[in-house]
Formats: sequence, C-alpha cells, structure tokens
Amino acid sequence: MEKRALAAYFHYAGPAVRLAHSSGSWQDITDPSTGKPCRSWSAWLRVVKVSRQHAFRMVKEEPLMEALAGLNVGVLGVRQIDALSPVLTNHGPEKVRLVWTTAADTGDTSAPSLEKVRDQLDLAVSPTAGDENPDRSPATPVLKFQATPGTFDESRVREVARAQPEVSLLVARTILSELGEDPGEQ
Repeated sequence: MEKRALAAYFHYAGPAVRLAHSSGSWQDITDPSTGKPCRSWSAWLRVVKVSRQHAFRMVKEEPLMEALAGLNVGVLGVRQIDALSPVLTNHGPEKVRLVWTTAADTGDTSAPSLEKVRDQLDLAVSPTAGDENPDRSPATPVLKFQATPGTFDESRVREVARAQPEVSLLVARTILSELGEDPGEQ
C-alpha cells in the first residue's frame, strides 16, 4: 500500500515541484512562519510539506524521461530514478540509455537490475576513500574488460557467468556478433 501511495504522490506532486524548481516560483510563496517570501528551496519545501529527498527525486524524473525518450519506459518508479540519476549526472543521457537498453535486453528493468547493469558497466558513483557504497554488494561479481595484457582471469569470468547468466549471454552474443561469428553456432 505504501508503494502505491508513494507512486501516486510522485505522479501528482512531481509536476508541481518540477515547475516550482525550474521557474523559481517558489520564491514568490510566503512562508507562514515569517510572513515573508521563502528564502530558500528548503524553506519552500517545508511550507508545502515535501521532503527534500522526495523533491530532488521529483526534479530528476523529467530529465531521465527525456534521456529515455523513444524507448518503451512507462512510468519510472522511485528506486529506478535513484538507480539512474547518478548515471545521468555523472555520465550523461547516452549512458542512461545504455543502462536502460542493456537491462531491457535481459528482460528486467527493475531497480535492482538497473543497479546491477549500472555497476557492471562501471557507471556507478565511486565512493570516496573510506566511504562504503551500501547499494553495491561485495558478493556480486563484476566483470571489467581491460586492455592491459595479462589481466584475463578465466575463473573470474566463469564466476560472473554463473552469477548472472542473462547478462553474460548478452555480452557473449555481442562479442561474437562484433567478431563476425554467428552467435547461434555456439
């Protein structure tokens, strides 16, 4: 029930929050506690009773939808927005489309799948020294292609293939296709 309520909240409040943010109209709203115009975005959010966290997610949704224009996306969920926002901010709309289409090719565009694809494509925000990224499980193997000679580890490739067979098949088919091999022969 909470998920549906949150989805409805984002659907109906999101456009108003985005409009206030993009137009700066929040500055014209009177703060009832001071009787003066709101001095900050945070003050306006307190007046309209929207959390800062939700407001920033609402603001990020529209640029993500623009980046995914033309794809069969539907309505983005809150967790999908959270998974894709860092990609848009740090790498641009092309990489957002890459993450989405890669996940869609595996048949799963849920937030956990988007996070896995994002991490596998090395598009996650790198934590600073001493920080831990709670979204990234250390048990999830990640395969990175490196151009440096002698870095191929067959056992690591096999571990990744067992952990995520759908993504591994997608990668294998793409490589075989690029090399001119028929993926159906294998």
